[in-house]
Amino acid sequence: MLKYFFSFFNLILLLSFSCFAQTDIDALRYSQWTSGSTARSLAVGGAFGALGGDLSSANINPGGLGVFRASEIAFTPILNQGNISSDFSNNTTSTDNNRWRVGGVGAAFVTLTDRYENDWKATTFAITYNQIANFDRQFRYENTTNGSIVESFLEQADGLFPEQLGAFFEGLAFDADLIFNPNENYLDLYESDLSPNDAVLKAEIFDSQGSIYELGFSMGANYRHDLYVGATIGLPFLNYRQETRYSEEDENDQFDFFNRLAYSERFATTGIGLNVKLGAIYKINRMFRVGLAAHTPTAFGLTDTQFETEIDYNVTYDVNEGPTLNEAFASSDPVDYTLATPWRFIASGGAIVPNFGFVSADVEWVNYGSSSYTFDVDRFPFYEGFAEIVNDDISANYKSAINARLGAEYRYKVFRIRAGYAFYGNPFDSNIETLNSAQQNISFGLGVRPESVYLDLALVQNMSNELYVPYRTNSSPNVQEVNNGISNTRIVITGGFKF
Repeated sequence: MLKYFFSFFNLILLLSFSCFAQTDIDALRYSQWTSGSTARSLAVGGAFGALGGDLSSANINPGGLGVFRASEIAFTPILNQGNISSDFSNNTTSTDNNRWRVGGVGAAFVTLTDRYENDWKATTFAITYNQIANFDRQFRYENTTNGSIVESFLEQADGLFPEQLGAFFEGLAFDADLIFNPNENYLDLYESDLSPNDAVLKAEIFDSQGSIYELGFSMGANYRHDLYVGATIGLPFLNYRQETRYSEEDENDQFDFFNRLAYSERFATTGIGLNVKLGAIYKINRMFRVGLAAHTPTAFGLTDTQFETEIDYNVTYDVNEGPTLNEAFASSDPVDYTLATPWRFIASGGAIVPNFGFVSADVEWVNYGSSSYTFDVDRFPFYEGFAEIVNDDISANYKSAINARLGAEYRYKVFRIRAGYAFYGNPFDSNIETLNSAQQNISFGLGVRPESVYLDLALVQNMSNELYVPYRTNSSPNVQEVNNGISNTRIVITGGFKF
């Protein structure tokens, strides 16, 4: 059973209400990365592919490392200040999402060669550790509406005998007596204590935490101050944890048996990946330069360390005996698998006006439909054929997207003023209904850069909407939809020292 919702990247996402945590939406979630890792690069919208000379080059276009003239070390903390306003059938609930994160830390070590004897003027080795994806989000909602999640349990169960029921969803409902066989002669037909059009109080708390941090080992080189080339070996570390608790309640004591139910789902995924980034920047003249970069797919080795579902059903069979609490719980053993994310290609252009500033732009192409899973069916035979199903879903649901970024910096003595805009295209195929599935970021920044130290500040603002559906049914007219209005501001500070 699938849940549909938009991510904080303003996209519809799908969560699995099944025994598999490896879905097409997980592939999308782990493939959407931010551009820019320092306050300077984020302030100009992440449009740094043709510029270089910043530690963010290791993650965008490693050729930019060849632009460095001096070694440096930098540290970047980030404060995420967010709010999600959840409107469920005209009842709005607001949830704050505020959290400090380490945005990144890195160092670049430059070796200059003899400027007259060697065409290769400098080489730069860099080590970086940057956050490239943030999964922290929380929201909640409640209201009384017609319909119940029991409708979904019944749809999944009907036509199956009890021993065939899915252990993590409709099987739990059967074990907790939330659905049952009314006639022992028809063990593949089910009923419940709730009718399809009953009005019940619904509520849910959604909480996810985690990130992807990438450790990068990079090398850049400067050829005659005209061509800058570089490469990065990236090791992304993934950590994702999600917990949802959905509940329904008889708030007005209108039902004979049903009092309250709660369905909880918890899962966690960890892993490490490997990728390579190649890039080059060519300086056309003193003012103009262009860049090109290619990022190979990331080969993730992932482990679902936790997958648990639970149902609590509070029911009154006999008013003289009082309420009874039926509980059912299911969990899976850890599962290992691999995920390959898409290729990325970035074309960039920049115009630099000495002693005045620069304007830059990046255009990135990503085919989100090319991600794919692989399972070791010898170790996990129950995944036989599953990779083909979910990979077909990925190719059917997602498409290529264009991401565009534009930024500018004004320079006055040691001071800098920056602004940027980023547009991230819709990754969904036209057969998937979305609200407004493109993300837009507006950013501003200030900086002060004396000779050997610098301090940069950036504010990145994102406003988006998302649609969240807690459960789905194929035939019921009672569709539950939550409209989330998301506001998020990232406050980014980078302090650096050149030596």
